[in-house]
Amino acid sequence: LSIVVYTPEACGPKQCVTGDPKHPKGDPVPLLEPLGNNTHAVLQVQKPVSPAGPKQFTVNVFNGSNGMKISVTVRSIDTIAKLQKKVQKLRPELIGCGNLVYNGKPVQLHKKLSELQVKPEATFIIYQKCHGG
Repeated sequence: LSIVVYTPEACGPKQCVTGDPKHPKGDPVPLLEPLGNNTHAVLQVQKPVSPAGPKQFTVNVFNGSNGMKISVTVRSIDTIAKLQKKVQKLRPELIGCGNLVYNGKPVQLHKKLSELQVKPEATFIIYQKCHGG
């Protein structure tokens, strides 16, 4: 992460940093007089957040109907659908009953583990939807 600082002296009386409003003719909008003596900063990400690549860790999947706990190695960029496939590969008898709950909420198949802020040794719970009438 690097910080690039623009000062009024270095950039002149008008500034046009990405995101600043532009005049319809394309010229930068002049800074208001009270802002003329302020320093303006722009943050620019230079490196990926995780330079070592996706983090690999183990999560647990708990089947409440029989008390079975399955440990699965996943990566932070894996989706819930990929986690389900890994569980089903380890335990084929679970095919078709792979609805998962994390932190008390059902999780969507397209969500990545990093989006859900899943931590190592987290526990997912398998549940079955009850269709009733």
